[in-house]
Amino acid sequence: MGFQTNLKWGEQKRVLRLIPGLENAEFVRFGVMHRNTFLEAPQLLDPTLQFRSRPSLLAAGQITGTEGYAAAVAGGWLAGTNAARLAHGEEPLQLPATSMIGALTHFIAEAPSEKFQPMPPNFGLLPELPDRIRDKRRRYGAYRDRALLDLEPFCRTLVAA
Repeated sequence: MGFQTNLKWGEQKRVLRLIPGLENAEFVRFGVMHRNTFLEAPQLLDPTLQFRSRPSLLAAGQITGTEGYAAAVAGGWLAGTNAARLAHGEEPLQLPATSMIGALTHFIAEAPSEKFQPMPPNFGLLPELPDRIRDKRRRYGAYRDRALLDLEPFCRTLVAA
């Protein structure tokens, strides 16, 4: 079993031994708190996930300052796709800020760098809709529809290639 905790190892051992069946268990390794290591993306990366000082080098995953598995997968796809495009002499893709991964990559590239902290995907990153929609389901649907419309040119580009 594994877990994240700020408890000292002696306290972890004491607490775990309170669990029936673990009174005499041998603990190989105790839990520690996850350390979130990340790049200063606003100083280093473009929304294409290319390093500004070395455009042939790309970053992906949580080290870019994005959080969550879906963001890691999407960032990996974008960095990998852009690496392949660069290798073929093509321009890298920069996803529209109206899509969630586009909003997230724009955020990490453009956030104020003096207080930069990793960010998970969230609706607060997306540009506001032209009309205020109070109903959450309709509002999220409007975000989706706008993103899909704005992503159409990218889909056509990828299918043609």
